[in-house]
Amino acid sequence: MTVSIVKFDGSLESIGRAIELCGGFDKLDKNDRVLIKPNITFGGWIAIPPYGMVTTSKMVEGILWKLAEHGCNDISIGEGTILGVLGSNTRRGFSQTGINRVAKRYGAKLIDLNDGPFDYKNLGGIKVGISKIALDADFLINVPVLKTHAQVKVSLGFKNLKGCLEVASRKAFHMKGLEHLICLLNQSLESDLTIIDGIYMLEKGPDAMIGVARRKNLIIASRDAFACDCVGATILGFEPSQIAYLREYAQLNNRPMDVNAFQIEGERLELLKEKLMWEVNSGEELFEFAGITGLSVPHPGQHICSGCYANLAYSLGLFGKVNPNLNLGDTRIYSGRNGVSQVTGQRIILYGNCAIQSNNKTNHTVSIAGCPPKTMSTLFFVMRTLLSKPRMFKAILFGSPQLLALRAGIYSGNLPKWRLYRLPEFDKSHFREPRYQGISRVFSKWRE
Repeated sequence: MTVSIVKFDGSLESIGRAIELCGGFDKLDKNDRVLIKPNITFGGWIAIPPYGMVTTSKMVEGILWKLAEHGCNDISIGEGTILGVLGSNTRRGFSQTGINRVAKRYGAKLIDLNDGPFDYKNLGGIKVGISKIALDADFLINVPVLKTHAQVKVSLGFKNLKGCLEVASRKAFHMKGLEHLICLLNQSLESDLTIIDGIYMLEKGPDAMIGVARRKNLIIASRDAFACDCVGATILGFEPSQIAYLREYAQLNNRPMDVNAFQIEGERLELLKEKLMWEVNSGEELFEFAGITGLSVPHPGQHICSGCYANLAYSLGLFGKVNPNLNLGDTRIYSGRNGVSQVTGQRIILYGNCAIQSNNKTNHTVSIAGCPPKTMSTLFFVMRTLLSKPRMFKAILFGSPQLLALRAGIYSGNLPKWRLYRLPEFDKSHFREPRYQGISRVFSKWRE
């Protein structure tokens, strides 16, 4: 099967070329019901830098432009974003990425896959709800981002289909074997075309709270989702066999994992390889700018879902911003289903229902319940637990204006590491077109 690798030159034509080189629309009938599945990790009331974290509206526009050229007119864009984190929902995600604008321009329908309906299938003995809209589509176009992932090493086409699950099933994936179920999901829900959006790529992903993006200017496309992911993983610096769900899929389907077995059109793969880091230490990454010592967040492995991960990460980032240069002794925050190693004198915080249920309380343990615990509740809990009363009141007094602005959605927290995204290589127009272009387009239509 052919995999195309094309340099993104800023034009829709380069996106179209990637589709053409891999024969992406060879089996597409113009009357097919087309579903585009982007990756919109988050759509809450704060502005987290989107680069390398979510699919660009530019990539979606290029696909819509090519579909229009093909004569298709029954096109939907469907996603199910993370819920329960800073007001995150799919509609807000469509708006923040600018995908709602390009959808309107091309007459595509926007669908929140979280709303269902779902068909329930047995994946390895686990009952899983999969979007009926995705299953019933005549032609499914999967549009992930080129990024690493702190739990499964890479998040590409296979992983992106997890957004087609009902929320309860996503959580079950983390409890019952994440990589195994990702493999089985791609047996039940097959993509007709995978296009990896590599305009940006993300190291230490899956999000920009901890991860760091860089410009890559690549489009990777194939009608073979497995081959596409193998090439994407190679570019990120992994042997495909290092990715457990790809390795299992290859074994189940008797597929070679050597990228030399694929026909690659366009750019030379060897010249594009990098070695990106995927493992993260949440405490170090979030507090590197704040001078905070004595607080660690042991990696929860695969047994933490996106809600707990995101709320904890963002709360700790804000905590570090308003409480710099603290020594917190020997404090550990455990999340997911990690077991706690008891150490005399150590202060242990259990975060979320899974961590609480998985560990017996001791004299050194405090906990915050929730599935997931809310962001603001987490922030105030951490301050109340880790700070003296005078320090906590001072933090609340001087931090209140920022917290109120945060809750109103007019302030993002502006973590110091995000200053990187002010550089020219990070182009906001890849998500939301400059205002003058929108005004110009309206004016042109008015003149017509």
